[in-house]
Amino acid sequence: MRSSRTQVHRWEPGLRHLGYWRTGISLHGHTMHSKEYLGRLPRYIAKFPIGSYILEREIGRAHLYQGRIFDFKKVHWTPPLSPREADELERGQIERIGLSALVSLTDHDSADAGKQLRMLTARSRAPISLEWTLPYGRTEFHIGIHNLPEVRADVWMGQLADCAKRPYPTRVRELFVNLNREKSILIVLNHPYWDGESIGQVAHREALDWFLADFLPFLHAIELNGMRSRKENHEVFELGEALDIPVISGGDRHGLEPSVVLNVSRAETFEEFVNEVRNERHSELLLMPRYFEPLPLRILESAWHALSDAPGEFGRRNWMARVFVEEDGRAKPLSDFAGTRFHRVVDKFRWVIGLVANPVVRPALRLPFAGYEEGGL
Repeated sequence: MRSSRTQVHRWEPGLRHLGYWRTGISLHGHTMHSKEYLGRLPRYIAKFPIGSYILEREIGRAHLYQGRIFDFKKVHWTPPLSPREADELERGQIERIGLSALVSLTDHDSADAGKQLRMLTARSRAPISLEWTLPYGRTEFHIGIHNLPEVRADVWMGQLADCAKRPYPTRVRELFVNLNREKSILIVLNHPYWDGESIGQVAHREALDWFLADFLPFLHAIELNGMRSRKENHEVFELGEALDIPVISGGDRHGLEPSVVLNVSRAETFEEFVNEVRNERHSELLLMPRYFEPLPLRILESAWHALSDAPGEFGRRNWMARVFVEEDGRAKPLSDFAGTRFHRVVDKFRWVIGLVANPVVRPALRLPFAGYEEGGL
């Protein structure tokens, strides 16, 4: 599939373009420096009869006997991989298909992953990047900012944080103007159709139209996201064509599986890739086989990675060390609730996710999602 700015390829053994491309680029991956909430998972769990039964029974009991309203929006986790582990995971997939690898990790409002990688001799040129959360009216947009100059990275992070607290249009515009003066930076509108604040698709898309009217000249690309539906991604592709802007990849990986969508290029450095997208205005995407598996199952599998033990550097191997409950104005580790009914609810929730994510069981669970991806890339 191709547009004037973007080509999309599907990976298969012996893909003829592999002799032409030099590099695979993994963009938009998350590490231990991101905070993620469980609020959206119950609607996926509820699609399975056993999951719906456990959720309704256990949450009902907690409310009846303890007077507690179990709010998944107040439970958050941090992804299991450190920056080094995430970088190795993404590189491994790309190198296995015979390409050199470039990896840009973008945690929520944090550039620590890239800065930490630069402390390693072998990764001294790792991009310093982040996913910036920008409030906009009743919704918010996530902006991928890749390859901040190391000497000014902390200054930029301070300005981005300050602007997000007071996102007046004139301040946002000034910030975008100044970011664009940095020739090494790539600015991407991530998953543009994602209604993260649940204001409704109509309202969110109206806000998107206004956002693009205000700031499109400062964006270098929009993102085809590996953790959004194929139907939505098809709309993103069409949006890129309508706006005459490149569409680039964003794996949005949170768990232990590598990104399902990549960029491919003849660029040898990240700076050359930035130039390819930003100035030459061209992008080539590669969809990996797992991209075509049902999205809800992939989301639940990612949640299983969050709620199970993992390689985990820095004392984060046990899953309970990475899950937090927000209560009384502070985040408490799940270990504080060990042995309580509250802990048992989370543990049974975790059991259902583990069942769904089991490779033996998953083929039988495709039926509830039949047709989910119709009409997509």
